[in-house]
Amino acid sequence: MKRSSLLLAGGLGTRLEGREKALLLLNGNTFIENTLRVLDRVCDEVIISFRDEAQLRHFGEYVHGRKTVLDTLQHAGPLAGMLEGFRAASGEYVLVVACDMPYINADVIDCLFKLAEGHDAVVPVGDSGKKEPLHAVYKRVPMLHAIEFSLLGGDRFAMSPVLKLENVMFPETRDLGEFNKGRITFININTPEDLAGLEGN
Repeated sequence: MKRSSLLLAGGLGTRLEGREKALLLLNGNTFIENTLRVLDRVCDEVIISFRDEAQLRHFGEYVHGRKTVLDTLQHAGPLAGMLEGFRAASGEYVLVVACDMPYINADVIDCLFKLAEGHDAVVPVGDSGKKEPLHAVYKRVPMLHAIEFSLLGGDRFAMSPVLKLENVMFPETRDLGEFNKGRITFININTPEDLAGLEGN
């Protein structure tokens, strides 16, 4: 099974005063550097989604000849990046991961890909019941059709296409990987408070 991955880097960071989340630092490296290092270990193909040409140029040093896609739909949130990424991906299954998750883990990703075989998607669920559609694995063709159908209907909620799939697994995050890796890997940074907590680690 060829494993594709799509890194969503096109968010506007509105709750972080417009800062590029992918350029936030953890242990001396940017989020995007850390994420790409993990994705290269467990995926055959890595695609990076940007919102426009200007952002792509801004991230030029991190691209290094990688496959990139740009949003063709504006104000469509992460589904805009997923639409173009799934169109460009060549693997049967695609991992989607947001650029604001600093603790992504290769073992957890490997587990998600293995669980996905024979299913349309594997979408983890946290202890609070929150689903994680932006750190999940999808079968490319059914999910692409579901994304297109959602956007055609004006529905830009990230879970909308997932709810249109027929065969979805919802494993609990705590069961993904050993030593609590499953819980930690889904932490994301949205606010200055989140960032302060990260920098204090």
